[in-house]
Amino acid sequence: MRASPQCILLFIGLLLGAISVSSYPVEGRLRLPVFADQNVKGSKIKLVLSLNGGYELQAFPTIDGSFLFPEVPAGTHMLDVVCVDLLFPQVRLDVDGGTGSVAAAYANNPMQGLPSPLIIRPLARAEYFERRPPFNLASIIMSPYGLMIGFMVFALFIMPMLKVDPEEYKELMGTKQEALPNASSESKGLPQQRLQ
Repeated sequence: MRASPQCILLFIGLLLGAISVSSYPVEGRLRLPVFADQNVKGSKIKLVLSLNGGYELQAFPTIDGSFLFPEVPAGTHMLDVVCVDLLFPQVRLDVDGGTGSVAAAYANNPMQGLPSPLIIRPLARAEYFERRPPFNLASIIMSPYGLMIGFMVFALFIMPMLKVDPEEYKELMGTKQEALPNASSESKGLPQQRLQ
């Protein structure tokens, strides 16, 4: 006895209906900070839900920040918020196939649960460039050029004072004492002895 094509199609339909995985809606809201400009509030944000099988679902938030994934299969999934200007945490979603309830927690801290519907806040503003440090005199002095200049000043002015031979010191003091009486004669127009 041969089965009719209608019976085969009916059997395949019933089989696929029994095998199909039930899906549930996941909704939430992005809480954007006050410092986020108007361009960030929707147009530059995308939500990506990575499913178990390697598939991805995408959603875009509305102007008020709310989003909806209408059909999410049961299982454990990862939700990423992609934004150029803000950094958002990764969220782990556990969708229960029996009850359809959604449990959410941060991926890096699974003990901290999120309410249902989800409320996701950004961690910080995205910084792509290192801020220029303010002027610092110590950094200039400790630079290679500053150290070279400091050593040259030390070598020119301070090192000659450190090297004093006792005999040279006596000669120097003697010539200074001889030059002092000549200072008064210089004011009268008399020639002065030169030190050698």
